[in-house]
Amino acid sequence: MLTALDDHDGAAVDWLFVYKLPDRRPRGGSSARGSLTTGFEYLYFDSNASAPLALSPHALDDSSGALHRTLEQVFSVGEDIPDGRGWVLYNDEIPGAASNNEDRGHAKGVIAFDLATDSALWLLHSTPRWPLPRSAAFPHDERIYAQTYLCITLPDVATVQRISAQMRAQQQPQVYGCHIPPGLARDTALHALARGDLAAPLDAPSTVTFESRGGHPFESIAKSRHWGKDFWIDLVGPALADDLGVETWRRGTVPDTEDRGGSDHVDDVLHVDLNPLGVDIGWAYTKDHAKWAVGEGSDWVCVADLNRQVSQQKRGGGSICLSHRLLHDGLAKLVGQSSAPGSVSPPIGP
Repeated sequence: MLTALDDHDGAAVDWLFVYKLPDRRPRGGSSARGSLTTGFEYLYFDSNASAPLALSPHALDDSSGALHRTLEQVFSVGEDIPDGRGWVLYNDEIPGAASNNEDRGHAKGVIAFDLATDSALWLLHSTPRWPLPRSAAFPHDERIYAQTYLCITLPDVATVQRISAQMRAQQQPQVYGCHIPPGLARDTALHALARGDLAAPLDAPSTVTFESRGGHPFESIAKSRHWGKDFWIDLVGPALADDLGVETWRRGTVPDTEDRGGSDHVDDVLHVDLNPLGVDIGWAYTKDHAKWAVGEGSDWVCVADLNRQVSQQKRGGGSICLSHRLLHDGLAKLVGQSSAPGSVSPPIGP
């Protein structure tokens, strides 16, 4: 049975969240000794946690952590692929590609399923050119920036079909690897998604509500490249009926922090500070390629595909949102600084 696997002993968990730290070296270049981080450390939290978000004893470049264990299980690394096992890999930056199709969504993830056990999982992440097909290895050239990962154990393959139907018309991902088992019906949304056969993009956004295998509710909020508004202030915030603190990659022109009517508001996170978690390190948003948000008057947490920048209005993408007090409060503590209204992001810096 496919399931997310935990960071401790590889036991099954309902869902898990990983926040990779950026590579941070002390000022002084090669003359400075030591390293603040290597870029493979990460914060970890899962559905069984009774304590806040915490630094994992594992690293993404070893084989003992949750993401590595989970992907090894998906791909059956070093073994024959079980009958009924399948997966879809998608990324707006394909491993080894000289160019990418920018009409496809700004979306990165893995959908995996097993027809024999009627089980599945969805991993949404922010790392370009990862993972390689049938490999759980994390690339060393992606250590520079912070990244986010949300992996959810789904109740059945029927749930994957509903998610696939939304993705075909909204996120419209660039699929670069798949394994389609013989038992998967060709006339299904999942089979079409795996083939890269996408539906006509919808003008209006959509929300798919689903539950994890353990019964926790999630919202998949998505929009196509034709919608033409800011994903965060015009869609996610109103859908969740809350203002948001948003940490994303931002370069060039960024949207205002209030909508035109002044009824919805977001704060752009400009600095992440881990000191409240007992970790003496922080970084500016310019070192962060993660895409996450927390509600400012609720327990909503979102992990997403799309950044808060004007150029993203022309790309399809989405966000998975859940209401969870402990994870929300842990992420909210990391917000070291938020934005004042403005339209251009500051220059890149440490």
